[in-house]
Amino acid sequence: MAVKHDVGQQVARRVERAVIRPLLNGLPDPSRIRLRRFAAKAARQGADKDFRVLDAGAGRAPYRSLFNHVSYETADFAQLPNKKYGPLDHVCDLTAIPVPDATYDLVLCTQVMEHLPEPLAVMREFHRVLKPGGKAYLSAPLFYAEHEVPYDFHRYTQFAWKRMATEAGFSIEELAWLEGYYGTLAYQTSVAAKSLPPRWLVWRILLALLARQLTHAEMKHKIHAGMPKNYRVIMVKS
Repeated sequence: MAVKHDVGQQVARRVERAVIRPLLNGLPDPSRIRLRRFAAKAARQGADKDFRVLDAGAGRAPYRSLFNHVSYETADFAQLPNKKYGPLDHVCDLTAIPVPDATYDLVLCTQVMEHLPEPLAVMREFHRVLKPGGKAYLSAPLFYAEHEVPYDFHRYTQFAWKRMATEAGFSIEELAWLEGYYGTLAYQTSVAAKSLPPRWLVWRILLALLARQLTHAEMKHKIHAGMPKNYRVIMVKS
């Protein structure tokens, strides 16, 4: 029995390398593509260097080039030992950003809120550092695996966003799904194809094929059925 088990494990590993990984590698990431579009929309709010933007929880600052025409600053607590960070203007906790009140015209904070132990305190800090009428462009997952552990604390429903906005003093200009249900399913089937045990080998191959189809379907058409993987929100300082 032990020999059969070992052979089965070896076959599963070979099939994973030869079939499953190639099926999943190189696929476009609908979430990342739509996040970049969302950041580009934020960048279009400013016209010149008088417009000040804070990228909060910037990490490597992947959207920096979109904001070359405005005054762009970054903030992050920079505490993850295995994560690479770009140049940071402010190394700080996002509940205590070291700038005066009403400094920025726009705060960008994408895929960060789930990592914050006190998200409402951070939202109130965004409200403080924004000018009157300033906007916060935010996104975070509703359905996603734990990541950047141990700094992963929350998932957000639309109702959580609405409540936090009200309690922090914002009004909501836009609250929408970042991707459609095809994107959520593509993510889930991809995880299953990588994670199920060897006895599910045939199903893992089928799930990888399905993940490919769903990814391409998501890139063509965004459907509002089931649930989103992430929400994106635009809030205005009241």
